[in-house]
Amino acid sequence: MLEKSDTGIGDTLKVFNAFDLDVGLIVPTATGMEKSIMDATASVRDYLQNHGFHNYDTQGLGNDEHGVSRPAYFVRPDTLEETKISLYRPKTKNGDPRIWLGRLGRYASPFNLLAILVYEDTLYAVNCSDAATLQSIHNPSSPLGKIAASRRPALNPAVAELLDSLRAIAAKGFIPTMRVGDTGIGMTLETLLGIPANAKKTPDYKGIEIKAKRLSKGSGNRVTLFSQVPNWKLSPIGSALKLLSTYGYRGEDGKLRLYHEINAKGPNSLGFMLKVDSGNSWLRQNHVHPDTNAIKHVTTWEMDTLRGRLAEKHPETFWVSALVKGGKANEEFHYIKVQHTRAPKIQNLDALLEGGLISVDYLMSQKGPTSVRDHGYLFKINPKDFDALFPPSSVHELLEV
Repeated sequence: MLEKSDTGIGDTLKVFNAFDLDVGLIVPTATGMEKSIMDATASVRDYLQNHGFHNYDTQGLGNDEHGVSRPAYFVRPDTLEETKISLYRPKTKNGDPRIWLGRLGRYASPFNLLAILVYEDTLYAVNCSDAATLQSIHNPSSPLGKIAASRRPALNPAVAELLDSLRAIAAKGFIPTMRVGDTGIGMTLETLLGIPANAKKTPDYKGIEIKAKRLSKGSGNRVTLFSQVPNWKLSPIGSALKLLSTYGYRGEDGKLRLYHEINAKGPNSLGFMLKVDSGNSWLRQNHVHPDTNAIKHVTTWEMDTLRGRLAEKHPETFWVSALVKGGKANEEFHYIKVQHTRAPKIQNLDALLEGGLISVDYLMSQKGPTSVRDHGYLFKINPKDFDALFPPSSVHELLEV
């Protein structure tokens, strides 16, 4: 339902992330507004549970018997309006979790973007579609600004050590690649830092992940957050080979290929489109038929797995940019800049996938008659949207000015 928001999801998350604030996002429908009842999506349920506010998993069915009612507040630019929140699972409709906010119709309109914020065991609802309310976060005397002002980031002591090493590498100027191809830039940097090649999924340097990118190919290009194979047992297509043989196209060498970006904003040229299935807590890759618009479920990732990969891969990350000259075996890199991100807002992953800000690349080709050369299922984001996923990042120039 977040895709129906009348306000930009990424821009909104950037505002909260600037103050290192976690939020859950909800978009009420017209019916939901009429009854003040909304679905508690998987990401919102996780948010409430992770912040110790409510656990739907242990809750019985029936609002009267097992419903939980607590005071809550609607946030306005300069005041708080008291209301009540009820959290329950009805006896009907499979007990799907619900949120009820009293007098919601007086505070918001259908398809407004609402942020649910838990602070000191109290829940606040913020209408992010109201510009004055959202921007009040910058005023430390406003209700939202007071909460934001209480947040302060910590610093990993390994950061200074790694920066010193990178500055020493930058001082060497252009360095010949140690591997031909796209992965040469990362492999060369890791070798210079003394990091052995390995297939581990954990961060590279004392808990810090290192990602290198070429400035000459456009600093605005998407970057890889992590790679994750679909759960083939939950995927109707069943395997990478069946996926390639069903939807692949012939390359110049006559072999089948699938090199495509997929997002939730709309079908790509192959008809592939992502869909967050909140009910099952899945990310689906669907196929939309070009003539009938019939939707067919193809592959599946479990959202818990994707959240775990993001948390595992990026507790802290150095995104290192390099100037490039030459090409192929003669390519050289001059590492000149670092963007340092930390502690991604894991609960934002669902919203960023729904909003199309995080996409997936298929990189596979035919290896033999019955085999696939698989280069990963890459979850990517544009660096301009980092602020929607990470708290404020730091940029470090590696060369002396």
